[in-house]
Amino acid sequence: MTPDGATDEHHEPEQGRNWWRRWLGAVRDPDGSWEIGSARRTADGTVRCPVDLTSYGTTMRAELVRPAGEDVRPAVIVPFYEVATLFGEPCARTAGQSVARRRSQAYARHLVARGFAVLAVPWWFEYVLDPATETASLSERYRPSASSHADSLAITGLGRSLADLFLAVDALACVPWVAPRRIGAFGHSLGGKLALHLTALDTRIAAGVAHEPGLGLTYSNWADPWYLDGAVPPDRDHDDLLALVAPRPFLLAGGGASDGWHNHRLVERAARRWPGPPGLETLYHNTGHAHPDHVLDACYAWLRGRLAAVDTPEETSPP
Repeated sequence: MTPDGATDEHHEPEQGRNWWRRWLGAVRDPDGSWEIGSARRTADGTVRCPVDLTSYGTTMRAELVRPAGEDVRPAVIVPFYEVATLFGEPCARTAGQSVARRRSQAYARHLVARGFAVLAVPWWFEYVLDPATETASLSERYRPSASSHADSLAITGLGRSLADLFLAVDALACVPWVAPRRIGAFGHSLGGKLALHLTALDTRIAAGVAHEPGLGLTYSNWADPWYLDGAVPPDRDHDDLLALVAPRPFLLAGGGASDGWHNHRLVERAARRWPGPPGLETLYHNTGHAHPDHVLDACYAWLRGRLAAVDTPEETSPP
């Protein structure tokens, strides 16, 4: 046993990743597949390609976008409720939001403007939702999806979402104009939860950023049916998961709501696994769950710097 009460297995990275994959049921569908559709150039000069991810009986439409030009570039996987929000486009879930709010959550658009290729991936529990479902509470909105999932698969909802994202990494790593060793992950809130787990459990992610994911099993709604459905690990916390990112760089950003100094001790425990900088970093802004524009800018700049630092001499030109 270690001083924190964890077994040595917790501190062997691949064994630790396998433990979390088993606990969550985060296993790629053996019959899963992906298909990249025809590219189209948009009015702003970017190129967009639909990506169909077929996982555990559902085909979800993701969207791969790149800036103009043919050079190989770093790419970022961005998971969120739906693709439309990630591009600042209206959808049923955000119908009542202001234009400013939609623009602030257009993470895919922001990243493409900064030179990244982006794969925007929707969340299964929103994707299969009846469009007519309009309720005030999360539990009411996602209860039908959670019930459908529980009836069909003996894995956690979080595990299912990660299986979709593992398949998304498969697809992205095969795109000729994506530098496969310069793939990052970025997410806010729900997306931050997914980006945190994806970076920890898939070593093809070279660097990750999570804003307000709720690090620590007591600091967010992890027990909800669409995440763990009450299957909270009894003997470990998210410091154990976060430590599995090492030695790859990771940025945890928090506004003092889900993440901040109140759960910083988990960051400190996880940070012991990094041999030195660049490693595990934090950005606390103490303005709440939402993100000010300057915080997003800092997160994007951090991700650009960390992905640029990956040594990939063989990726200087397209294959």
